Amino acid sequence: MSRWSGERGESLGRAFFARDIHQVARDLLGREIWFGNRGARLVEVEVYEGANDAASHARSGRPTGRTWPMFAEPGRVYVYRIYGMHRCLNLRAPSGVGAGAILVRAAQPLSGFEPEVHRRRRLSGPGLLCKTMGIDERLSGAWVGQGLVLREGEPVAEERVVTRPRVGLNEARCQEATHWPWRYIIEDSPWISRR
Repeated sequence: MSRWSGERGESLGRAFFARDIHQVARDLLGREIWFGNRGARLVEVEVYEGANDAASHARSGRPTGRTWPMFAEPGRVYVYRIYGMHRCLNLRAPSGVGAGAILVRAAQPLSGFEPEVHRRRRLSGPGLLCKTMGIDERLSGAWVGQGLVLREGEPVAEERVVTRPRVGLNEARCQEATHWPWRYIIEDSPWISRR
């Protein structure tokens, strides 16, 4: 089971995020994410670190007007737009090189969604998840708990958690970072974004 436990409905505070980024990523699986009246169970996340990670927005080692939440205190939210149209939700946690955030890739709908969301797997992928839940850049920089809430949910047994290489990266630009097993998934979940 997860190394972090509490009551199912309890909100995760800053202390949850103030641990090694890989521990936080693993422990996010099974937690509940709530935005407004919509709630979902996290089933897939990916780690992105700082200057050591060619796939990361923090690879320069310096914060920008957009990326500063990756360098901020643990528990901040980082939302950015990719390809000019899709939003991606990230949660700040510290890494061995300082900067870092965890991309929320997929979730299982729990409450507040239309039947089509279940039928068409509209939370399976970071862009779909943000669009379906109504998450955008206005949330970037906020603390977890200020609009976006994470709850204990149901921690996942170790035997159900696997790591895989991150997906959707440009291998020419990211090189060896393309192969790092920094994608954490609940292996038997039908809601993960890619097999």
